[in-house]
Amino acid sequence: MRVAIIGRSLSLLRAAELIHARGHVIPIVWTCRSETIYAANERDFQEFASRIGALFLETVQIDKEFGRKTLSDQTCDLAVSVNWKTLLPPSVLGLFPRGVLNLHAGDLPRYRGNACPNWAILSGEKEMGMCVHEMTAGLDAGDILNRRLCPLSDETYIGDVYDWIDVVGPEMLADTVDEMAAGTVIRSPQSTDPADALRAYPRRPDDSRIVWNTPAREIVRLVRASSRPFDGAFCFLEGQQRIYVWRAEPVDHPGAFRAMPGQVCYSIEGDPVIAAADGMVRLTETRHTEGEGQQDARRLILGSLRNRLT
Repeated sequence: MRVAIIGRSLSLLRAAELIHARGHVIPIVWTCRSETIYAANERDFQEFASRIGALFLETVQIDKEFGRKTLSDQTCDLAVSVNWKTLLPPSVLGLFPRGVLNLHAGDLPRYRGNACPNWAILSGEKEMGMCVHEMTAGLDAGDILNRRLCPLSDETYIGDVYDWIDVVGPEMLADTVDEMAAGTVIRSPQSTDPADALRAYPRRPDDSRIVWNTPAREIVRLVRASSRPFDGAFCFLEGQQRIYVWRAEPVDHPGAFRAMPGQVCYSIEGDPVIAAADGMVRLTETRHTEGEGQQDARRLILGSLRNRLT
């Protein structure tokens, strides 16, 4: 099969490596400006394209006349696209006789849209799905060709999910390309019942600000969903100094208590314990931005039991 590579992310780059290693031809690699969370940048894709002798392009102008002609000239059977900046329009999808495959980090149609792994953790889901589906004009629509599930627990951080995606996702894409070439792929149409779908919308760094007047387990979910490779959950010490919380866990207070949400109450092995709406949250990894780079903020937070995090 002649396969075009379109998009960004380490998962796509690893998938391209596997697809090429399995004997498929990749005539073109098309990417655009990356983001830190994707763990692979434009130069990584350029190096890969150069190594295998593929045409390399770096621009979002894929739907211009030049872009469509360039793709058409490569006479690809199929395209694999992950994390492209926008929806690929029908004018691009129609250039590939065998369609365009997309790797979506969500259990379609339950989680369509953006930041699905983060929303799954925030929602307390017990598992997160990942699907290879055939792209259509609709958002995350089209037949599902491959599906895997990742268990989520109260100890799962978003970085753990991304590590799983970067290992399992490329294998799913390469396997699906092989199955399409062999004619053995099994298609599963997505449900069209609106009750089966959930639209997940984009999240911004400011959405990860901790509101201490919420339940302890919800605060910990926010920390787990916002941790590396993202910017981190955050709050402010005495309303001034920004504090990043990378890891946290709910803890039981020894007996009844009264405290203001956000109040620094005590410590466990040097970790601050902070009052939430219904219990306590132990901050096991924190940073602040004063001085040279980010530094451990636990001692700073514990400077006084009068301290408040807001």
